[in-house]
Amino acid sequence: MDKYDYVESIFQFLKGVTGINYQLQIKEVLSQYYKNIGKTYEMPDYYGGDQKNDGWVAEDAIFYQVFAPTRLKNSLKKEIQDKFKEDLSGLLEKVCNEKQWSGEIKEFIFIVNTFDNNLPHDSERYFETTVTKLQKRYGVNFNYRVVNTEYIREVLIEIQDIEVLKRISSTLHIKSLIDSNGITEKIIMDLVIGISGNLSSKSINKSTQTTYERISTSQKIDINNLGSKREEIEWVISELDVVERAINSINQDIISENKFDKVKDFVIGKYEDLSSFYNGEALYEKIVETVLSYSNDKWTLEVPMKFLVIYIFDKCDIFEKTGDSYDTP
Repeated sequence: MDKYDYVESIFQFLKGVTGINYQLQIKEVLSQYYKNIGKTYEMPDYYGGDQKNDGWVAEDAIFYQVFAPTRLKNSLKKEIQDKFKEDLSGLLEKVCNEKQWSGEIKEFIFIVNTFDNNLPHDSERYFETTVTKLQKRYGVNFNYRVVNTEYIREVLIEIQDIEVLKRISSTLHIKSLIDSNGITEKIIMDLVIGISGNLSSKSINKSTQTTYERISTSQKIDINNLGSKREEIEWVISELDVVERAINSINQDIISENKFDKVKDFVIGKYEDLSSFYNGEALYEKIVETVLSYSNDKWTLEVPMKFLVIYIFDKCDIFEKTGDSYDTP
């Protein structure tokens, strides 16, 4: 497993936590994050009274407030606005007038658990207006952010040491729950959608030149009893530059630089399982069908999925090789 697996698994876990547990789990992530950069994240005891401080970084005067409803209501937007104003007003009273928490604030980060939803729109600029009024009232300037769990993903991505991510997942008791296949399936869909987009662009821009260099020979089609699919396979191989461009794109991800290797290993695994029961054309169709079953859009993605399978076929990673010097193991 790599950084991508840990980041996504921690992120998905947090989206399913509610109430005070959400706040406690956020604390574990931020504690490890700030410790990793030589700073300290402190979370005051929430049983000790409402001090309007769910967590803070004393060195930077950054304050966190967490709003974690147990379920989403139609009135969520209004609830977020009211909670933001109440918490920020209370914090500024503690910091500016009562000189608590070192009497200084440089940043206020308000985290909302929206589960799988986005934050409600703020077209009326409620938060900006509220902050401006409070800054004037208390004679202080500071930055602010209203975010959801995506903020924690940003924090996790900044962590370069995978051992820190392992510690976080272990602390949250989710290390054993990491499903690398589930992560791979999402990467497969990202890649196939990228192939689909490249195919569409190529069909529109007829002047696009094919740059793909074929690996296998035509004999590989024969020895694998794929003669009835020869025309389809030969045509796809001639256009496989659309796959290479999609691979280059997903491999730019700063979290995981070997995404295609995950996809390739996934498809090879399906081939190895299915080759015990199928061969030839039936095996080819079954591989496409099986990998495509992870998509909710089978009709649209069938062609780009065939491109992916044939790309791996041409690279000699699946199906019997010809033994030709042109083939690479």
